[in-house]
Amino acid sequence: MELFSKNRVKNKRVDGRDSWKMIREPRQKDMGLYGGILHKLAPKKTRFAAIDIGASEIKLVEISTAEGHRVVTAYGKVATPLDNLDDLADEEVMVNALKDLVLTSGLETREVITTISADKVITRHIRLPLMPDKELEAALRFEVEKLVPAPVDELIIRYAKLDITEQNNEKIMHLLLAAVPTSYIYDFYRVFARADLTVAAIDLQALSLWRLFCGIKPEYGGKGVTGFIDIGAASTQFLVTNDGFLEFTRILPVGGNLLTQSLAEYYDYDPAEAEQLKKARGRLLSAEEVAATSEEDMKIDFSLRDGLSELVREIKRSVDFYASQERAVPIERFILSGGTVKLTGFREFMAEAMGVPVELGEPGLPGQPVEETTNEPFDPSYAVALGSALREVVE
Repeated sequence: MELFSKNRVKNKRVDGRDSWKMIREPRQKDMGLYGGILHKLAPKKTRFAAIDIGASEIKLVEISTAEGHRVVTAYGKVATPLDNLDDLADEEVMVNALKDLVLTSGLETREVITTISADKVITRHIRLPLMPDKELEAALRFEVEKLVPAPVDELIIRYAKLDITEQNNEKIMHLLLAAVPTSYIYDFYRVFARADLTVAAIDLQALSLWRLFCGIKPEYGGKGVTGFIDIGAASTQFLVTNDGFLEFTRILPVGGNLLTQSLAEYYDYDPAEAEQLKKARGRLLSAEEVAATSEEDMKIDFSLRDGLSELVREIKRSVDFYASQERAVPIERFILSGGTVKLTGFREFMAEAMGVPVELGEPGLPGQPVEETTNEPFDPSYAVALGSALREVVE
């Protein structure tokens, strides 16, 4: 199938707001006349917030549009409670962490968007003939039955229409399909409600990143083929855009924890000690720096590169898989985000490993989270949270 067609229907591109809704809180089915009037008279919403629960940190971002332009008005992060992310089993610990984050960040709105843990969502790119929505829902249910071992009735299935192309005089839809256990979604709602927060929607991390970098800064993905790599602690998001259109996404089950594990094994440290060493002294040395550095720093560099080798292998496998798709176009450059890319020398390391230009993503929003330790204009660990906060803002 032709991936990139001149007959692409541009107005079908996802706008980041209404095309992806996992689930909403139960509402009255019939609000009647008064409900409609109240909706029209309600003040226009000007604050939008998102919370990204990562494997190592929970990040929060709030955006205001009150003055007619987008400004980050609050942000913050707290450590993710250990052993609490996968099943949200110890709700009290997670509830307290969310309350602390709201308090310390200065969040004003209590309605937030959140994202799904990478290991809890199954995503697939599917291409189907153009059909009515009711027929499409049945077709996607059939696709999920083939892809997911769990009973379909126990899953919430949603999709985003990414593009419509034409092949042999037939319109073909490019869809991003996602399936998540229903129980996990309701766990999210319960935990957030206990923290006095209302979940407005649950977003996909891939769409958050696409919205952030292609919606705020079209020059990142608006022309040519660009790869986006967001490296968290336990997982990595890999996206490919062509002229701003989202063509490919993949979730890699590896992240910055590989570097921490490598340091822990090399120094016989526990994970917390290794993580602290990585943050305090972690640095990937250039050829010029090697000659003038200490033996200890060289040992740290060696251990970090050992951990990175597996991460790079997984990324290259995903790049190769993308390249194997019919009519795929070679990636011209990569944009990096995620907490792991804050490591000194990481961008240069990736540029050498990937063989094409590599940049650190920087959306350029007023008030955006800054990286305090290096004075960089943007803390890349906030990329997913910031992209989700823009869900109802970016056209």
